[in-house]
Amino acid sequence: MTNFEVIFEELAKTNDRSVIWNNWLEFVIQCNLMNHPQHETNFHNNEKEYVDLMNAWLNELTKSLETKSYYDILGEFYEVLVQSRSKSKSLGQLYTPPSVTDLLSRMAIPELDGFVNDPTCGSGRTLLAAHVKSKGKLICIGQDLDLTSCQMCVLNMWSHGVRGSVLHMDTLEGKFFQGWRVNNYLYHGLPVPHIELVSESEAYNFIGVSNESKLVELTEPVKTESVQSKLM
Repeated sequence: MTNFEVIFEELAKTNDRSVIWNNWLEFVIQCNLMNHPQHETNFHNNEKEYVDLMNAWLNELTKSLETKSYYDILGEFYEVLVQSRSKSKSLGQLYTPPSVTDLLSRMAIPELDGFVNDPTCGSGRTLLAAHVKSKGKLICIGQDLDLTSCQMCVLNMWSHGVRGSVLHMDTLEGKFFQGWRVNNYLYHGLPVPHIELVSESEAYNFIGVSNESKLVELTEPVKTESVQSKLM
């Protein structure tokens, strides 16, 4: 077992795995926010263990990136050791294998700049593949109905240096719940990865990006009127 798994298994003795996982995701996001959330989360005095878990995740990711261009440790771990063993009801989610996300990014991205949108982003694997394929020149926009998936996508983008936004929303109905903008200033004066809580309209505004930038869909297009008007 990796150190990441050892720490998580100890935490999982205190509560349902899904509760621990969701609280930890929220903790890491809050630790890297440029602005403060409206409602503070109760982490049940697990802050020290959550810091240890965050460090173990980043150490594992750093080692993996020596041989890989990107690695969704969060999605893999969640599928195998959280979702499958949680007491909570599973949503029947299946995350896209990296080989498929690589193929999708090669087929769907003819341009090297502009916006790319995944309306069912999951943990963000396809966006990571797009980021690598474009050499970081794309603004990656992810949307998903599942909050846990959105939070994993936020942290994957944050840890891989991806510029973009993640919107927790019902893409089919166009209902927005909350949003995060990731690394907006990373190459524009702020040399460390960062996260902002933003409104739906703010999620599409980035320093150094033209409003006329082209939108590329990574999956079957599912555009709400509000999203289409902001991106096109």
